[in-house]
Amino acid sequence: MQLKMSSELLNKGAKIEVRMQNDGVIWYTATFLRSSTTKIFVQFDTLRESAEDPESPLRRDYVSPGDIRPAQPPEIHRYLKVGESVEGFCRERMGWRRGKVVEILECSRYTVSFDEGSLAEMEQWELRAVREWIDGSWAPPFRLQQVLHQNKSSDSQVKSRGLVLKIKCSRKAPEAKFNEGMLVEVKSDEEGFRGSWFTAVIGKTLGNNSKFLVEYRTLKTEDKTELLKEEVDVSCIRPCPPVIQQVKPYDFLERVDAWYNDGWWEGYIVQVFNACKYMVRFTNMEEEMVFEHCKLRLHQDWVDDKWLAASKVNLADENLKSRNGKLKRKHSGNAWEPTFWNGMTVEVKSDEEGYQGSWYTAVIIGSLCNNMFLVEYKTLKTEDETELLREKAFASYIRPCPPEITRVDRYKMLEKVDAWYNEGWWVGLISKVLDDLKYSVYFWTTNEEIILEHRSLRPHQEWVNGKWIVSFGEEPKLVVQERREC
Repeated sequence: MQLKMSSELLNKGAKIEVRMQNDGVIWYTATFLRSSTTKIFVQFDTLRESAEDPESPLRRDYVSPGDIRPAQPPEIHRYLKVGESVEGFCRERMGWRRGKVVEILECSRYTVSFDEGSLAEMEQWELRAVREWIDGSWAPPFRLQQVLHQNKSSDSQVKSRGLVLKIKCSRKAPEAKFNEGMLVEVKSDEEGFRGSWFTAVIGKTLGNNSKFLVEYRTLKTEDKTELLKEEVDVSCIRPCPPVIQQVKPYDFLERVDAWYNDGWWEGYIVQVFNACKYMVRFTNMEEEMVFEHCKLRLHQDWVDDKWLAASKVNLADENLKSRNGKLKRKHSGNAWEPTFWNGMTVEVKSDEEGYQGSWYTAVIIGSLCNNMFLVEYKTLKTEDETELLREKAFASYIRPCPPEITRVDRYKMLEKVDAWYNEGWWVGLISKVLDDLKYSVYFWTTNEEIILEHRSLRPHQEWVNGKWIVSFGEEPKLVVQERREC
C-alpha cells in the first residue's frame, strides 16, 4: 500500500512512523529529515546505531516513501474492548506491532495476543486502535478529526458580515468550569500526601461555586465498601491533563508524575536504571522510589486555564530542598527497591575468553540506560597502568560483595570455593587437600589446576533472588571441559 503524504508531513522535523519487518510488521517513530526523488531520510526516535550501546547516536537511514505515515496523535480516555484489533508498543523492539485484546484486567491493563502468537499484559497507554493512513487521512478517523471536519464544512458556509468584535481582557484569569459528571484531579494537602493528585468525578456544586462534592475513582471509605466522597475547595481541583505518550526514556532531572498509592505524585528523575525503570525523588518529600516507565507520566502544570509542559529541575532551586516531609507508604508491587546505587562496592563478572567464572571488585560510578552501569574496578587498571579501569556492565553481571565468612577449619575435597587469583575471585573446586594449609584448586571454566594457600580462598556463595546462599553441604559436580587449542 502506497501512503499518500501531505506537504506538512514532509516538512523537516515532522514526526512520522516507519514500517519495518522485524519478525512481523513493526512501526517505529522517527523524525523526517529530508527527501530525494525515491527515498526519505529519517532519524529514528527509539533505535540507535548500536543496539548494545545505549549511548550511541540515534539511527539514521533512508526508507521508502511507501513505508512511512504521520505519527498517530494520542487518543484521550480511549478504552478498548475484548476482540478489538490494536497496536501495542513492544519495549524490546521499541516499536508498535499488531495484536488483539483477549482480556480486560484491573487498573486499565489488558492481555493482548500478538500476531506471532505471544501473549503480553500491557498498560492502556501502550495500546492504540489499528488505523490505516489512506489518501491523506486516518481510517477509521479519530473522533476529534471527525468533529474538526464537520466544523470545517459548516464554517465554509458562513459568510463574513463585516463585524468588528471588541474583546475586553480581564486581569484575573477565569476560573475553570467544572460540571457535574466531569472527570477531574483533586490535590491533597494532608500531611504525608502533599504533591499528590487523585482522579475524581464532580458530584454537585456546593455554595457559590467555591466548593464541590467529588467522588474519587481510586480511594475508598475506611470499610472499603464504597468509593470515597468528599467536599473539596475549587482551588484544589483541576481538569485531567492531556495524555502525552512518552515512547523515549525519561531524562535525568525531568519532571514527572508517578502513580503511587492510587494517585499521581509530583517528582523528578534522579537516576535512570534502564529504559523501563527510574529512581524518582518526590518534590515535596524526603523520599526516593523506583518506578517502571509505565507508572510515570510527563509533569504538566495547570496555569491560567492552560496546560504547560514543565521544564527540567534546577538543582540549585531553593524550593527543591528538603521540606522534612514524610511520605505515607503502603505496600505495593508497583515499585521496587534498587539493587545498586552510585558509590556502592560490588563485584562484576567477566565473560571474556579465558576469564569466565571470575569476579572483580568495583564501585558503581553511574547508571546508564538499557539496564547498564558504569563501574570503576579497584584492582584492574588501564593498559598504560596510569589509572583504574572504568567499564560499562550489564546489571545481570553485577552483584553485591558477599558477606565475609572466616573459615577456620580446612576445606574439603570437591568443595566449591572462590580463589583470589589474577586480581579477582575465581570459582573453582578443591581437587586436592595438601599439607601446610595448601590446596590444589580446579577451575572448570578454563580447565586449569593451581596450588593456592588457605588464605587465598573463601567459601563460595551464590547471589539468588536478592539473598546470599552459602554452598555448605552441597553435592558438587565436577564439570570437565576439553582444553581448547590456540
